[in-house]
Amino acid sequence: MTEHLHVPAGWFLPIAALLYMFAQALQMGTGAARLAGVRAKRVATGLTLFNLFATFSRLLSLFYMPLIAALADRAMERHDPAEFEGEVRVIIIAATLGAVIGGLLLPTAARLLERGIHSFERRGSVVSAMVRLFVPRTAVSALGEFRVPRTTMLSYSPKALPKAFLLWNVVVMGFWVTGPLAAYYAGVLLHSSMATAISLSGLITGVATVTLTLIVDPTAALITDQAASGKRPIEDLKAMLVYLVLTTVVGTLLSQLLLDPAAHVIASVARFLTSAATQL
Repeated sequence: MTEHLHVPAGWFLPIAALLYMFAQALQMGTGAARLAGVRAKRVATGLTLFNLFATFSRLLSLFYMPLIAALADRAMERHDPAEFEGEVRVIIIAATLGAVIGGLLLPTAARLLERGIHSFERRGSVVSAMVRLFVPRTAVSALGEFRVPRTTMLSYSPKALPKAFLLWNVVVMGFWVTGPLAAYYAGVLLHSSMATAISLSGLITGVATVTLTLIVDPTAALITDQAASGKRPIEDLKAMLVYLVLTTVVGTLLSQLLLDPAAHVIASVARFLTSAATQL
């Protein structure tokens, strides 16, 4: 029965790239949740919406990662790692576009989330507040919140922001995007050790996870709290969000440079582990 099924594999790359772009744009929405929380004076509720955006972004990986894995399998069958490398670089370009799109939509997302916070307070349920978006009148009203991005967003100065924090965000995004993709690429290079290579993506993403947990997230939270309590002007928070978007874009561009060396590092470790396992 299944032998007659035909899946158009040519669509795998554009679909994976589109989903990856959307996931990255959603990730940028986490910053809008911070701004909405401060404006509504509901920082904790804003944090809930922050986590909601992050969760939706990660859930999309359930769809695009199997497509990327299928592309890797196809490249292995064809013995063509160069083809897969090109496909991975297209997906990284999609991540860059997603960061740009998410950044441009920050003002609109912040206004919508501020309304969402008040809706959540009235109903006491995030699900109920989200369902309201499907009511035609509410949907039309929400569309009215759209704001065309302005170049004045770039006028915010990073002078009051910790510079190391912004530089570390470049590192976080560069390694975060590179890790899983480099692991698949390493698997294609090794052929026989693909499972081992994929399991070693943490060698690269671990750098991002530690840096995000110890430096980037705590600093962003501190600036958000200071803006909420009046210790900082809200313009500092807006500047932080703008420059986090810009450094995220730079980080995704950095991942283009990191892809090949990261894949070879993973391949070397996977080769060592596989060799050691065969000698047991």
